[in-house]
Amino acid sequence: MSKQDPIAQLQVEIAQLQSAFEDLNKHCSETNSHGAIFRCASCIPQQFSHCANKPTNPQQPNFVPDFNVPLIADGGGNQDCEILKKLGPLAGLIGTWVSTRYGGFNVMPIPQDNAPNGFILKNMSYYEVMTFSAIQGKVANRAGNYEQDAYTIFYSQRVFFADGPQKDELIHAENGSWLHQVIAPQGQGTLNKKPWVPDTPDPLPVQAPDLTIVKQVSVPHGNSILAIGGHDCFRGAPSIPVANALPTAGGASFKVPYGPDIPENPNVNPNIVLQVALDSLYQQSIGVIDTTVLDVDTQADGNIANTPFMQTHSNVPRFKTTMWLERLSNGQNMLQYSQDITLDFSLINGKDPSKRSRYMFPHITANTLFKVQ
Repeated sequence: MSKQDPIAQLQVEIAQLQSAFEDLNKHCSETNSHGAIFRCASCIPQQFSHCANKPTNPQQPNFVPDFNVPLIADGGGNQDCEILKKLGPLAGLIGTWVSTRYGGFNVMPIPQDNAPNGFILKNMSYYEVMTFSAIQGKVANRAGNYEQDAYTIFYSQRVFFADGPQKDELIHAENGSWLHQVIAPQGQGTLNKKPWVPDTPDPLPVQAPDLTIVKQVSVPHGNSILAIGGHDCFRGAPSIPVANALPTAGGASFKVPYGPDIPENPNVNPNIVLQVALDSLYQQSIGVIDTTVLDVDTQADGNIANTPFMQTHSNVPRFKTTMWLERLSNGQNMLQYSQDITLDFSLINGKDPSKRSRYMFPHITANTLFKVQ
């Protein structure tokens, strides 16, 4: 872990990122009346230069659908009050978030046949960038006489090695969506036409509070994840739980590579980096005004699909994550998360590679990010 003050380092990195964003927007983009960005020729490959600064269909400006209207709402959706209202607890995520170089910690067990007990640890510090953008409108799931509307945020995540021989190389990337699910009358607006006006239940069914939030994840390892849960809001800072990244079976020898079983050891409790980030704020007299919690788990009526290779060698039977969206007293917004993926390894049993046993390993990551745009 770096001994440099994380807040001071963050301020430098934020300034660098903001400068890069401003330079890009100044020199390499124009916007049309819909807010769609057209990159200038100097910012795109030469073979695509003929497409720069041109609408998709200039001969038919009224063509339907108008592909110049972006899927993502202008400004990430944060200019549309109606979208913000319907997004509920997800609205605060909209924007770009970055961590300090050593802000995150990853406990990463990996199968390795020639290693003791058949696995190694590739634990590391990391930094990342996450972006969240709201789509324009709702996604309606109709039940016949009422519906469940999903107000949606798309996200992308890029994770990089903080140091070591692979410093600044991409280690992980994923995208997906967060949904805020709301029960509503079916066919609102122009879809309610005689004779097909739904007989809306009175009262409407109530959305289960513990099933209001959904995270859908697409991971290039070959995993598709559907995790469901709820949310909470309260004044002040969150209480960061102590994580346990130790394998659930295998005996004492499996735990040796992790080091001492104490909360201060990030190999066992990667959530310690979250508490360190909070403590650093307190030392600078920066407090947390309020916190919004998003908590989802595949065991809450969710599911995971894994490719055949993953099922055989490194299956993922469970995914859960908690995100804390915190508003700070210095005007900044902070996002902390702890993600726990259960890995089901097929490990060699002895020296015969044909003899294998299944063992469960927690793969836990935790990081603190700050909103920069």
